[in-house]
Amino acid sequence: MTDRSARRRILFSRDTLLGLVIVLLLAAVCVSLGLWQYGRFEDKRDGAAVIEENYDASPVPLAEAMPDPAAPLTDAQVWTPVEMQGSYCTDPGCVLYVRNRQLGGEVGFWQLVPFRGEDGTTLMVVRGWVPEDADASSPADPAPVPEGALTVTARLRTAEPVLDRVPPEGQAHSVNPAQIASQLGLDTDAVVIGAFGELAQEEPAADRPQPLPAPETGLGPHLSYAFQWWIFALFFPGALIFRLRRQFQDLAAEEAEDAGASPGAEEVAASGAIAPTDPHAAVTDPASRTPARSGARDTADHRPRRAVRARRRGQDEEEEDALIDQQRP
Repeated sequence: MTDRSARRRILFSRDTLLGLVIVLLLAAVCVSLGLWQYGRFEDKRDGAAVIEENYDASPVPLAEAMPDPAAPLTDAQVWTPVEMQGSYCTDPGCVLYVRNRQLGGEVGFWQLVPFRGEDGTTLMVVRGWVPEDADASSPADPAPVPEGALTVTARLRTAEPVLDRVPPEGQAHSVNPAQIASQLGLDTDAVVIGAFGELAQEEPAADRPQPLPAPETGLGPHLSYAFQWWIFALFFPGALIFRLRRQFQDLAAEEAEDAGASPGAEEVAASGAIAPTDPHAAVTDPASRTPARSGARDTADHRPRRAVRARRRGQDEEEEDALIDQQRP
């Protein structure tokens, strides 16, 4: 089997083809995971850019930011500060507390109050965080809601989805303005449906629950995770190539060993392993042909000369020699 055919046999062997399929599948999975992590990185990057642009911007009237109260809040409008003049709904039934909200590792509530502007538009405003009481079923000592005319600055946030669970009296599971308006019996046509506000400032200032912290702008490890997955994707083809290379090296070593074990034509000629032309010459082992030639010498063209054979003595000559020996004194 030639070297080329042996290499082709290795390349198209069942193990190599099966390994190639497995490598392609694993590489595809790693590439997909890397793209998923990169997508999360892009989402965080875009979100951080929006926060940096909107969070500390100057407030604008709510009617300018959201001319249509029923329209959803776009991604570019999140955290936009808006300003409203009006008053809170201070009826006991208007103040709600949103459950299972964390702050600094503790679980508590958000105080949620409808704020009705002078133009009749109502915005759901989260005034801050309230800790749980001892039995973890209600807020502990919440701050009162200020009465009278106020100027409120709040940052717009996207409305949360509806949770299909019945909350306890005076509480809510999520900040969904349409659901809360229905729960409080408010006219939904005048309520901002696609967003709610996170309180930034009240004038005149009043006692309020603990303010919510600023949103995170860190990008997290998603970009590094994406590159790690892509490096893993390169590892599997590299491992297959390394395995094939080792097989080719082993094949070359075996061929070199076989070539060294069987001498070539030059080695045979150098050892004088050419059969003598004399049919009566002694035939010995090929490894010891030269001594078996009985004095034959090679000619200039490397052909062995015919060995000179000793003539065999006849019986008459032997008898004459014996008579001569008897006559000697």
